[in-house]
Amino acid sequence: MTEQLLNNQTKKEFGGRQYFLDWIRVFAFALLIFYHTAMMFVNWEFHVESGHNSTFFKTIMIFTSQWRLDILFIVSGVAISFMISKMSLKSFTWLRVIKLYIPLLFAIAVVVAPQSYYEALQKGIFEGSFWQFWSTQYFTFFWDKRMIAPFPTYNHMWYVLYLFHYTLALLPFFAFLNSEKGKSFLLNIENWLCKGARIIWMPFLVYLSIFLSFSEHKINHTFYDDWYAHCIFIFAVILGLVFVRMPLMWQSFEKNRYLSLGIGIISYSILLIVFFLPEHMLPVDKTLAWYISGLMVKWSWISLIIGFSKKYLNYTNDGLKYCNKVLYPFFILHQTVIIILGYYVFTWEQSLITQYCFIVVGTFVICGLLYELIIKRIKIMRLLFGLKLERIQHK
Repeated sequence: MTEQLLNNQTKKEFGGRQYFLDWIRVFAFALLIFYHTAMMFVNWEFHVESGHNSTFFKTIMIFTSQWRLDILFIVSGVAISFMISKMSLKSFTWLRVIKLYIPLLFAIAVVVAPQSYYEALQKGIFEGSFWQFWSTQYFTFFWDKRMIAPFPTYNHMWYVLYLFHYTLALLPFFAFLNSEKGKSFLLNIENWLCKGARIIWMPFLVYLSIFLSFSEHKINHTFYDDWYAHCIFIFAVILGLVFVRMPLMWQSFEKNRYLSLGIGIISYSILLIVFFLPEHMLPVDKTLAWYISGLMVKWSWISLIIGFSKKYLNYTNDGLKYCNKVLYPFFILHQTVIIILGYYVFTWEQSLITQYCFIVVGTFVICGLLYELIIKRIKIMRLLFGLKLERIQHK
């Protein structure tokens, strides 16, 4: 009876399950595989490199890199908001330790280690087996500056590290959201923000204010010295936390989707011009133009993704349900699989597109097999990969 009342209260407060948010979540995490594979085919620093420098990949990556991380934190905020409405903050915090920190520590110790190993092999820093590297080098807490990161490291798991600490920092805000005063505050914000195109320009102004508050805007994923990133990503988490409690907000995104699309196309065009044109040919400072146009790309594309998804993807099916189950293990595994595949594929005399497609498809297949054959079937592996421990079935 209590559970039914809680479900009814949650449905009333959140406007029911918004399946389009699940589709956005799947899209955002799947994009990581395509993006991190492409990182090996441009001349930007990555753990293993192909020697290629694809201009085409760069044009896509400078576009998606403006908003892909914010999308991840927004959907994480949505998930958190649902969770804290169904349990005490004490239970929620303990669950975050189990679902985030335990997989993070396991990934640092085991899953991420091959990334450092194959990077060291390609750069000629280490020769020998992975076991030799892992047992004698990886836990030395030393940083060879020829490497991207020290030993040991978290690499792509920075997202989990950041999200966990954002969760702790925002606990007082969670308590406020669950209070009657918080609900009243959100109602007032919803009534104001959903009018006209305010949902398009107001968050952009917040992003712009954060930008103007810092002199250094490089996101380096170094937890103790990444303050601009922390402000940007915490804001994204807060957006997810509050928007999901404002059902009218999704309608505003949907209503303004074509305006977002127009702004998105124009701002991306400006970003490409800034990227390709020499600085002396630009009428404004190149760095400032890059960041401002990047902020415009960021929010306009987040807005249009939400708006069009709300319009056309607000449904569920078996494929979506399956993807929701495998996302976290896929995320933990994907970059390691990409790097291992890349290290060996780059020895083949094949075209760039052949190598890229092989690595992308291979990553999806290998992650899927590891999930189906090992992770979901072994209780301790489910714990280490952040999955529920119940209902493990053996055929």
